[in-house]
Amino acid sequence: MDYSKLLLGKKVFISAAARGMGKAIAILFAKQGAAIAFGGRRAGMVKDTAEELRAIAPDSRGYVVDLGKTEEVRGTVQRVLRDFGGIDILVNTVGVNVHGSMHECEEETIERLFLTNYYTGVVCAKAFLPHMLAVHKGNIINISSIHGSQTMPGFGVYAGTKGAVNATARAMALDYAEQGIRVNNIAPGLIMSDSMMDEVRIHQDPQERKEFMEMLEHMQPLLPGTMDDIANAALFLASDMSAYVTGQTIMVDGGASIQAH
Repeated sequence: MDYSKLLLGKKVFISAAARGMGKAIAILFAKQGAAIAFGGRRAGMVKDTAEELRAIAPDSRGYVVDLGKTEEVRGTVQRVLRDFGGIDILVNTVGVNVHGSMHECEEETIERLFLTNYYTGVVCAKAFLPHMLAVHKGNIINISSIHGSQTMPGFGVYAGTKGAVNATARAMALDYAEQGIRVNNIAPGLIMSDSMMDEVRIHQDPQERKEFMEMLEHMQPLLPGTMDDIANAALFLASDMSAYVTGQTIMVDGGASIQAH
């Protein structure tokens, strides 16, 4: 197998890639020969990332969309279909979290997490599957979470949405295997993503920040992961390197999920 340009000629939609893990995936995929379509909520970030991607893959485009609003998602995927004619690889990356026990969560919050973390991916898959079925080939990758299988107090709603992502992928992998379509999940553990760094910066006192970072470093056997770690796993699943892999949830968590305590 040629390990350069693993995605040459592929058309990819990444649901959220203006920043963070989605952007890392988009840049790596573009370098591997793919044309990237992606969504993002902040127009300025979408514009900047689109320009960065076009310098690598000229046919790439960004779309401003609130992935927590189903009608906006439906409209965006129709624009992507119009502009690209079909998608070979779908990467569902969007995820939001609100900490709190179930009884503390407002119903509006529960609905927002369900729509953003789970239903957006369903809407995207439903829209792009017809083209994949027509060509008898396709690839769907969901960025899930370690919380979909192992969790901790205060993550009830978030863990539920990610568990639903994992279960749906398993069923879809069975439904579409004969049509040449693979469906897999990546479950990140602690990743020093843009959003994680936002949380680090909340601790303005140097000592507090140091203690917070030390806690993060000891949460798993390995040091916290990077956004490139997730992008590399996504490239494996998106390419023919994983041609015999479907219905799986790959833990990219530094070993956190193998600890008993």
